[in-house]
Amino acid sequence: MSVSVPCLFIVIPCYNEEAVVGGTADVLTELLEEMVKQGQVSADSRMVFVDDGSKDGTWEEILRCAKKCPWAEGIALQRNVGQQNALYAGLMEVRKRCDAAVSLDADLQDDPSLIPAMVRQFCAGNDVVYAVRKSRRGEGAGKRGTAWLFYRILGWMGADMPRDCGDFRLLSRKALEELSCFHEHNPFLRGLIPLLGLPSSILYFERRPRRAGKSKYSLGKMLALAVQAVTSLTAWPVYLVFWLGTGLALPSVAWLVWLLLIRQEGIGEKVLFASLWAAAGLLLLGIGIIGLYSVRIWQEVSGRPRYRIRERIFPSGYFWHEKTKRN
Repeated sequence: MSVSVPCLFIVIPCYNEEAVVGGTADVLTELLEEMVKQGQVSADSRMVFVDDGSKDGTWEEILRCAKKCPWAEGIALQRNVGQQNALYAGLMEVRKRCDAAVSLDADLQDDPSLIPAMVRQFCAGNDVVYAVRKSRRGEGAGKRGTAWLFYRILGWMGADMPRDCGDFRLLSRKALEELSCFHEHNPFLRGLIPLLGLPSSILYFERRPRRAGKSKYSLGKMLALAVQAVTSLTAWPVYLVFWLGTGLALPSVAWLVWLLLIRQEGIGEKVLFASLWAAAGLLLLGIGIIGLYSVRIWQEVSGRPRYRIRERIFPSGYFWHEKTKRN
């Protein structure tokens, strides 16, 4: 459904982003003021920073921004729950107060100047607007290579998501309400959004270098996100191990029969030794993959909250404390 002058919320998850929060708030303030002046969004629009249990002065920076800027709000989570859950928390908290929400990284590598075009696409009837990266300036060759491989492997496994699309996107209120029906403990939002099946469009942009600070996505976190994505979206690895096991078992049986028939001295020991190692490795791989899915099942059935909100600050500087706010 199109909206003439929508109320837009920009959700920014933050973890140890003390160095960039103030500058990001300034850029987004200027953007929102201009969009309000042009009649693109309503004056009730906001930017919402979500502090994901930062260990530096990120929350203090958010408090300063909220006290001096009429556009800024802040949400502090009780502990670090990961970027995907922090983003989900922000989206769920604003979904009933806005017509559309844009998710944006605090480092502004995703170009905020694309937001007006995203709003136009929303007003044209799209419930989801993806921002897809044409390039990754400012990133090392290693990160560019692993990101390229990550999206191609997911596509090969059948995941239905735009390639090179991160968490920079616009979601309508309808999309947010539909997303709230997904109760996964560790949501992989990039893969869940296409499952909504709502009208969508794609905008392309050039990814920029960070304004300040360092990326919080280490190689370990990137690998963890990749595992989360695969186990969230597809059971393909389980089938892969099944077919690998079948492909190894059948030739091994045939080879064993052949060795028993020819009875050539010395060959049997060597082949049997190599086959045992191959079988053991494949068995451990299969157990590991099944274990990953078992852990995910355990996380889902345990029913633990994905996040808990410690406090929230509104543009007026008014604090809201609620120890039991959770989802």
